[in-house]
Amino acid sequence: MGKPFRLPRRAFLAGLGGTAISLPLLEVMHGSAAQAAVDPRKRMVICFAGSSLPRLDLVIPSNQGAGYNLPRALAPLASVQDQVSVVSGLKIPWDTGSGAPTAGRPINFHASTLGPLLSGARSQHTGSSAGNSRPFAPTADQVVARAMDDGLRFRSLEYRIQAESYRGGTSKGRVSYEDANGSIREREPIAQPSLAYEQLFTGFVPDDPADAAQRRFLLAQDQSILDLVGTRADRLRARLGRSDLVRIERHFDEIRDLERRLSEISEPTGACNVFPHPGPDPVAVTYIESDKDAGRVIGYAQEEQRARVMNDLIHMAITCDLTRAVSLQHTFAQSFMSALELIGVGADFHELGHGAGEMEDFADAVGWHMRHWTYLIDKLRSTEEMGGTLLDQTAMVFLFEGGRGYDPEGDRNDSTHSTENMMVLVAGNGSTLKLGEHIVASDRHPAEVTLTAMRSIGVEDNLGELNQPIDSLLA
Repeated sequence: MGKPFRLPRRAFLAGLGGTAISLPLLEVMHGSAAQAAVDPRKRMVICFAGSSLPRLDLVIPSNQGAGYNLPRALAPLASVQDQVSVVSGLKIPWDTGSGAPTAGRPINFHASTLGPLLSGARSQHTGSSAGNSRPFAPTADQVVARAMDDGLRFRSLEYRIQAESYRGGTSKGRVSYEDANGSIREREPIAQPSLAYEQLFTGFVPDDPADAAQRRFLLAQDQSILDLVGTRADRLRARLGRSDLVRIERHFDEIRDLERRLSEISEPTGACNVFPHPGPDPVAVTYIESDKDAGRVIGYAQEEQRARVMNDLIHMAITCDLTRAVSLQHTFAQSFMSALELIGVGADFHELGHGAGEMEDFADAVGWHMRHWTYLIDKLRSTEEMGGTLLDQTAMVFLFEGGRGYDPEGDRNDSTHSTENMMVLVAGNGSTLKLGEHIVASDRHPAEVTLTAMRSIGVEDNLGELNQPIDSLLA
């Protein structure tokens, strides 16, 4: 009698032209569902919106605890509200004359806020508000990546939905920074869905030029990536049990659906600086003059479609256990992305916080981010993993660039250039995080929410200068 068929946990299907399709968790990889259930794989997904908050009654629930109300900006969370906790009343302290305080910032809002928000370390930037907002310590996703690195295919993944700045500059289009032998170095996000797709399915391992040419030729003939692994996929199907066969067919269906939607997105021109790529089809980005200030250039490059695909790629990466740490930047800090195609207002997302349109329009712009975050939460919740769902083992954090309150730079109140009254959302990992509640954590640092999520998945490292989790967020 032969040995029972087993697959290694990180098995994949190799195909023509260097193609490699990673597989989801299957019973045949562990021998039984019971064995798999005792092998949880914790992950963390950090998302970011380059936006402050609208009028607080439009974004912060009016009641605390479970069953909180959903104001206009958070209305898209309705279907997953039981999985989402809102933490409000947060604050990043600023320089009041003696330099940036612990985990604080100089008063230059756009130039100094991202560092402490993402890394928990004080910002040392003293230049103009248009300057570089880089952190001076590793960001949370990279702290997690380092702590949970056990030979995964990708130590971390960094994606961005907004295709480009639309008004020059790139530093505000990054939210991930790593410690490279004592030097803090940016992790450049992938903003091209086609490039992110190829990264997951080919890995960009240098291969024979003939193989690469063959892959490009076959895909150019509108063949699915599944066609390139067809023979091996058929052999695998023949050896799987009923439940694994259902799971693998669903996985393949998700890949086909992803390819279909990917084919509907055209890429902007420009060379890729991250991985070699044969070159995307060019597309004319729509440029519009803002109603508020004629001459302000803003743009749109199918970010609605890009958001869906990028979230599907994250779901695919987590399903196949390709990484444990993901960052997804929805929009640039100080985002100049057009709101016209998304909420019907002829202004960029940043100007909505400065009087372009109604305050309800600003809330709807925040709601756009929430709608796509809800989609990812729901995808993870609906995907079974042995003993539960993907969401059960994934801590998710959603960060906003700023809050609403006092602006020390302009010496004015009720401003979006403020780090008072900040809000952070958390979801997933319900066995350790308290979900479905509104928690007011007055004057606690927003990065302490991220630190709490890190601790919930077993990462005990500090986050920059911060080491105290928010106990009321822990189950």
